[in-house]
Amino acid sequence: MQTQTKDFRLNANKRKSLVSHYEDHLRNKKSKVRIAYDKARENFVELQPKIWELITQVVRKQQPQQDVDTINSMRAKYGDNGGHIHDDSCFYFTNPTDEKDSEGNTRTNNNEIHLDMKLDANVNNGYNNNFAYAYYYDDLKLHGLDPDFEYKWGDKRNPTYYNAESEVREFIGFSRAKNDDAKNKPINDPFWKHTIPVIGTSYCHSRQFQVDDITHSTLNQFRIAQQELVRTHEAMFNYINDKVTKIEQGLKSYTKYSQAKELFDKLGIPLNESMLDDQSTMALSVFSPENLADMLTDQDDEFESREAKIAHFKALQLN
Repeated sequence: MQTQTKDFRLNANKRKSLVSHYEDHLRNKKSKVRIAYDKARENFVELQPKIWELITQVVRKQQPQQDVDTINSMRAKYGDNGGHIHDDSCFYFTNPTDEKDSEGNTRTNNNEIHLDMKLDANVNNGYNNNFAYAYYYDDLKLHGLDPDFEYKWGDKRNPTYYNAESEVREFIGFSRAKNDDAKNKPINDPFWKHTIPVIGTSYCHSRQFQVDDITHSTLNQFRIAQQELVRTHEAMFNYINDKVTKIEQGLKSYTKYSQAKELFDKLGIPLNESMLDDQSTMALSVFSPENLADMLTDQDDEFESREAKIAHFKALQLN
């Protein structure tokens, strides 16, 4: 005999738990935006050591190791007067080409590429660490931290933003607390500490390495891979945030657990009373479970057939 679930009233805290449960489902779901993010991260991880090796070859060819050794020996003898050596992971590459303007005048375009191989790389000309937050997205979520805080509150810079920023930066290792515990142990990946000794000052832009067409194109692919990782992370946030906003508004009018259960059943998301615990606050609006389920279901997010899924993966590979 099947036991019938006892219905009960929803309060603001239980609605908040429903929203959290739905958000967890979205984060774990293999949606198109999640697949695109995973692909972008895999692509970056695959390229990273290859590009580092290529950069090392370019730098050492134009600045031979024997020259570096000579300057190091001169510095040992004369201090700063012996020359400048800097351990760097930031590089500018050029591939000059002559181009004609609309009036027929020839000018040289340096086709400059700036590659920053550090974890705090500035890949979109912005003063943030969005690349690091994108790269360690899953690690941050696993430790109860928010990799999306920059997109949520970056424009407001409220106390919630600064608290989240401090926790995330500490975990990644950008800032260190005196007493690290097991939960907040900063990431210590040695790859991000790789550097190449270069002849010159500490100013990255003061040193430019000229490369051929193929090398220039390969290096540019890496910069695109960095940008794509950031872009797909932001797209994933926008996708989840849009749906969470809708369900927040819809659940405000729900007064009984049975209404929420009907909605979650239509969405194919497991739900039982034990998943609802008291946490926060909210307000009121009117959405039927059926209509709200339709609003939260993306027709283009699900693959209609096995062939459609295969075609989507092939498209990702081509990109």
